[in-house]
Amino acid sequence: MRKLLLVLLVAAVLVGTDFAAARVFESRVTTALQSKYQLGSRPIVQVRDFPFLPHLLTGRFSTVDLAATDARARGLELKSVEVHLRDVNVPRAVLFGGHGLVRVGRAEGQVELSQDQINRLLADRLAGGEVTLEPSGVRLRVSTQVLGQRVDAVVAGRLAARNGRLAFQPQSVEVGGVRDPVLERSLISRFAVDVPLPQLPADIQVERVDTEPGAVVLAGRAAAVEVAA
Repeated sequence: MRKLLLVLLVAAVLVGTDFAAARVFESRVTTALQSKYQLGSRPIVQVRDFPFLPHLLTGRFSTVDLAATDARARGLELKSVEVHLRDVNVPRAVLFGGHGLVRVGRAEGQVELSQDQINRLLADRLAGGEVTLEPSGVRLRVSTQVLGQRVDAVVAGRLAARNGRLAFQPQSVEVGGVRDPVLERSLISRFAVDVPLPQLPADIQVERVDTEPGAVVLAGRAAAVEVAA
């Protein structure tokens, strides 16, 4: 029984030491990444490798996750941002309280933008129209000229990213709640717009765009990076 208690005590001490070392490391990396990605609010950083101490000895980590909510970055208001850093190499000096460069082999991430933020990004191209984000895509309410008459129209479509730009791709047009194929063909190209995407945290290169009620999620690869810690 005494041997078992001793083993349990040693295990508890090791787990506690492992946990404490991970939290200290995460705190230092959090400060460095907040500065590197120019986030207005302090993110949460978590090392996914467990146990931590063996990785502490080698300075190599498979995954370090970053998450923040209600953040600002480079003029954008972000509902949330997530970055997953892979193949992270940390110098011993950093691990033991000194300074050095943390190197990240590859990364991916995503940002969530509110409906208001999307409307601000597209404002110059919508001519007074307003975007509503839904799980099935995007609905754009506009007032437009048809045969010399001003009518209210609802344009349904999707958002996509291409070549560093955010594009609205219309798929159908309703005027007065009715779809008219002939009228639709003449109008639909009028509402295809795209705008340059601002630089996203971690230089995320958007490869996928998903919509949900009141928000859009832009996801893709992020740049490999060196972070001074």
